[in-house]
Amino acid sequence: MIGRDQRKLLEILRVIAEAKRPVGARTISDILSSRGYNLGERAVRYNLRILDELGFTRRHGYSGRIATPLGMKELRDALIHERIGFVNTLIEEYMLRTTFDLSEGDLVANISLIDRNDLDRSLEIMDRVAEAGYSGDLVRVSQRDDCVEIGTVCSITVDGMLLKAGVPINTTFAGVLEIRSSEPYRFSDLIAYAGTSIDPMRAFMARRIARVMDAVRSGSGKVLANVREVPASALEDAMRILERARSIVGRIVVGAPGEDVLGCPVAPGRVGIAICAGVNAPVAVGECGIRIQTSPISTTMPYSEMSRIRFYKS
Repeated sequence: MIGRDQRKLLEILRVIAEAKRPVGARTISDILSSRGYNLGERAVRYNLRILDELGFTRRHGYSGRIATPLGMKELRDALIHERIGFVNTLIEEYMLRTTFDLSEGDLVANISLIDRNDLDRSLEIMDRVAEAGYSGDLVRVSQRDDCVEIGTVCSITVDGMLLKAGVPINTTFAGVLEIRSSEPYRFSDLIAYAGTSIDPMRAFMARRIARVMDAVRSGSGKVLANVREVPASALEDAMRILERARSIVGRIVVGAPGEDVLGCPVAPGRVGIAICAGVNAPVAVGECGIRIQTSPISTTMPYSEMSRIRFYKS
């Protein structure tokens, strides 16, 4: 199983194997969605045909697919080292594709899908999250045939800006950041990007352990954030970028050289930078009972196509 579609095929195969019974495309799509993968039933059916052709799955009457012995062996043995490095590779790719300089160019975006009837309320919630500083307030709203697509700014955009400015950058951890008295306090949970085959942000979203609206309403809650490191020698150059970037991503916390940032470990000679994740706004929408599907680090989009949330609310 090779190529850029390896990951989605592997995740579908994993769902089938874990079910221990025949499972259909709709069920697979629902399970993938609960894990943070935005893959519709039609796309699942297409990938199931590929898995059948590879000999990894087979039909079981009208009940669905089961994994074959060859498929089970693939899950145990296939390309573990490549899967582990996938997330970092994806981040690096999007960092390089970023051309945004706060006035024009492409930035990295998360994509969320909602029912069109929930748009106004969703934007109101997102605006409150942005006002509290737990995300930026730039969005792109696009109408689809059966839903509305909302693009929000991913914090990886800042990493791309730093890289373009000549600042070496290493995105290290994603985590759940505890908020006390409306201020970032300490990470309560961390996952290293280098040590997982699934985007940690997706994993935290699937576990639903953030409490973004609690942080917005009472000043005490949990939001999602990620950490990157820059060399201490490049901190002055990095700060010039970070001060300008606050207007598009919300809160940024910069640690001291070689010291933990909000409880997250930092390598000697480097500075940790914690940035609230752009997915906090859609996470808050889901916390308010609105059905929403969000894909972090989903695409790049032109800055010129995005507007402040208040523009869409007026």
